[in-house]
This record gives sequence, structure tokens and C-alpha cells, in this order.
Amino acid sequence: MSEQKQEYVAEKEFVDEKLDIERSSVVLEEEENSPIPEVAAIVSNKDDPSTPVLTFRFWVMAVIFSIILSFFNQFFWFRSTPMTISTLVIQLLSYPFGKFMAAVLPAGRLNPGPFNIKEHVLVALTANCAGGTAYAVDIIVIQKVFYQQDFGFLANFLLILTTQMLGYGMAGVLRRYLVYPAAMIWPANLVQVALFNTLHQDEDLAPGQWSRFKFFLVATFAMFLYQWIPGFLFPVISSIAWICWIKPDNLVLSQITGAGGLGFGAISLDWNNIVSFLGSPLIVPWWAQVNIAIGFFLIAWVMVPIAYYTNLWEAKKFPILTPRLFQDNGNRYVVTKILTDNVLDEAKYEAYGPLRISTFFALTYGIGFAGLSSMITHTWLYH
Repeated sequence: MSEQKQEYVAEKEFVDEKLDIERSSVVLEEEENSPIPEVAAIVSNKDDPSTPVLTFRFWVMAVIFSIILSFFNQFFWFRSTPMTISTLVIQLLSYPFGKFMAAVLPAGRLNPGPFNIKEHVLVALTANCAGGTAYAVDIIVIQKVFYQQDFGFLANFLLILTTQMLGYGMAGVLRRYLVYPAAMIWPANLVQVALFNTLHQDEDLAPGQWSRFKFFLVATFAMFLYQWIPGFLFPVISSIAWICWIKPDNLVLSQITGAGGLGFGAISLDWNNIVSFLGSPLIVPWWAQVNIAIGFFLIAWVMVPIAYYTNLWEAKKFPILTPRLFQDNGNRYVVTKILTDNVLDEAKYEAYGPLRISTFFALTYGIGFAGLSSMITHTWLYH
């Protein structure tokens, strides 16, 4: 009887211990999950440490796509309307490439198994770090093209390297506040995470239900076909300034509603134009879109017209919207006339006169600098 009792107690302790482990794992998963519903629904809180990461496939694809992305984006950066390859394109191209390498490479160190999500994410991250255009390149190109100044490869390389490292350094210092806290949401990254999950995770689908990957392929193909219309076949639908049709010879109406003016009331059927002001309305939260839209409305369609038509800073001597520089009399400002050996000559500057910019750029520059200061003040007061 005592032996049966001991066995019963031992079995009960084992069952209790198993239940405690299951409960603790559930509690641990809940604690590690994000308190933000959007993040919890997209970002997994589970990890498999045995998944291979720094594989031969990763190094090959990371190097190839980094070279392609950096060259392409920098080469087309100098167009008036630059073409860029985003990380989304690399995500899409690297997936079939990784699957192909996993299928043809011999099993072993070169091919440790199926192409996995960790390799895919690292390839996209590496290419994204290399694919951005450094603003320091503009300095080097402007000095060489417009001022015939070339300080050599080493100096130019160090300029780009130091400016880029400054940005990475600031990101490293601020990651304690902008990355690690669970409340810090980066909506654009959630879209990329959702795409990774779509490509790699299996789904339990009802009969006749489309998978996320199938829906993505259909939407991509439809967008590819439609983009030929505003891009090549019928570009006029990219910006339809229909209000100008009321009286095409009216200067004020053209300045306010025209495609070359402030564009009030213009309609666009080109997705690239629609998303140009914030990247994508499908990513940015609604409250942020409203904030940006109100700011744009007040600046571009209220403040600028008032300043221009009240002739603030003699604004009517210049176009209402242009990036060019002007003299006081409205003629184009020739910068080379105030330089001596590519250095500012104060005597020539005094004789030639100060440079002037359009009212739109004057206001937006001023509000931009004010926004930087207000951002610091807002963060200090509310956070």
C-alpha cells in the first residue's frame, strides 16, 4: 500500500511539474509578445537558434545585391526624377534566388538546408545598408562639376565614410530610446516583416481561400500592368489640373491649381505621385497622415499664396514655385560671378547683389528649421 502511495505521489508531482512548465511557457510567451496589437499580429516572438544564418548563400546574395543596389541607385540619383530600387525589390528578387541556390548547390557547408527566413532578412538588411545614397556624394559631385575642385579619392572617400558613420553612430546612441522600447513602432518595417512571413510561413487556409502569397502575386501583376498607362501610354493622368481648364489663360489660376504651380485640386491616377509625399498611405498611420496633410494645406495652400499675393519680400518678381536662384530684379543668379578661384569674393558679392529664392522655398526652409527646434522642445516636454 505504501509503495502504491509513493508511486501515486511521484506521478502527481511529475504531472504538476509538467503543468507548471506549460503555464510558465505560456506566461513567458505573453511577456515577450509586444503590447502593440499591430506588432504582435505580425512579428513572431519565437526563435529557432539552430537555423543557419551566415551561410554561403547569404554571403553570395548579400554581396551581389549590395553591389547592384548601390550602383543602380547612385547612377540614377542624378536624374531630375531619380529612379530607385527599394528594399522591397531585393526582398522579392532574393527569395527565388535563394530557393534556386538551395536546390542546385550540393548538400553540406555550401547548402545546409532549405533557404530560411533568417538568411532572407539578412540579405535584405545588408543590401538596404549599401543601397542608400549618401548626401556627401552631392558635395563631391558639385565641387567637381560646378567648381572644378577635386580633392582626390582618399579625401572624398573619408568624407563619405565619416558622414555615414556619424549617422550610424547617432543611431547606435539612440537605439536605447528608439529601438529597444516595445512602444517604439516603425510602420515601414512592419510591412517588410509581413512580407517575409508571407513568403516563408505556412498558412492554414479554408477551401477556396487565397494565401497571402497568391494575393500578393496577383496584386503585383495587376499593378505592373496598370503602371504602363501613366508611365508610358497616357502620362497626362499623372497630374490632372482640371481647374485650369476653366480659364487656361488666367495666370493666378495657373499658379494656384496648375501642375507647375501649387497644384490645388489636381487629381493624380499615378500611384508614384500619390505616395510621393509620405512613402505610402498604406504604411503610415492615419493620425500621421492627417498631421502631414494639415501641415501641407496650411503651408502650401494658405501661407504661400497669402505671402506671394501680398508681395512679401517682393515675391511677385519671381515664380511662385521654383528651386532657382534670382537677383533682386528677377534675373537668374549666376553664382560664378561672385567667386574668385572658386571662393566667395565679398566685393563681387556686394556689387552683384544678394541672392533671392522663391516665396515657397523661403517659407518652407524657415518652417523646416523651426521644426527641428520644436522637435527637441516637444520631446523634452512630453517624453
